[in-house]
Order: sequence, then structure tokens, then C-alpha cells
Amino acid sequence: MQAEKKLEDTPVSSMPAPSQAEVMQQIMSNPADAVEIGTKLPAIQRARIAQFCYGRVHMRELGLRLASTCDLMTLKAAFGRGGEVVFKQSRDVDKTLGKLKNSPGTVLDAIG
Repeated sequence: MQAEKKLEDTPVSSMPAPSQAEVMQQIMSNPADAVEIGTKLPAIQRARIAQFCYGRVHMRELGLRLASTCDLMTLKAAFGRGGEVVFKQSRDVDKTLGKLKNSPGTVLDAIG
């Protein structure tokens, strides 16, 4: 019978845990990874996170990509009447972002 490992015998990584800012930077740099993580959440949680992100210009792509994993009814529950618009926009995120970026007077013009 093998002896159980004691907690103090377990090596502890010398690397500190990433800060919230570092995690957000990683998520924002690759929204596809965030969506992969998000798909493990219940649909209504994904839709609510999508709504939060969609309302912030610098996080809109992430919001749309998360919304693309949700059905219309779930998006309506999170966004209200705007759920239909977000549903349509999230079916082709790249096309939607391209239109937003090329629209005159949008904030995306200034940062893109």
C-alpha cells in the first residue's frame, strides 16, 4: 500500500497566479479561446456575458463571438428586444465587425 502524499510534499509552483488584468488581456487577444471556455457555461450565462461585452466597444468582438454560441431565445432573455439584432450580427461576426469598422463616425474608426 502506497502512502498518501501529504500536501506539504506537493511541489508548489514558484510562478504567481495571473492577475485579473493578465487574464483579461489573454482573453481579449484571442476571443476564440474565450469562446471555447465560455461554451462550458450554461447558455444564459454565456448570453449575459455576451451582453456585458457587447456593450463595451473594446469588447464587442468577444460579445458577438459568445453570442454566436447562443440561440435566439437565450439572447432575447439576456438582451431583451435587442436580442434579435445581436443574434443576426453574431451569425457572421467578421462581416458585422467589418461593417462597424467602416461606418463613418464610429469609435472603431478611431482605434482601427
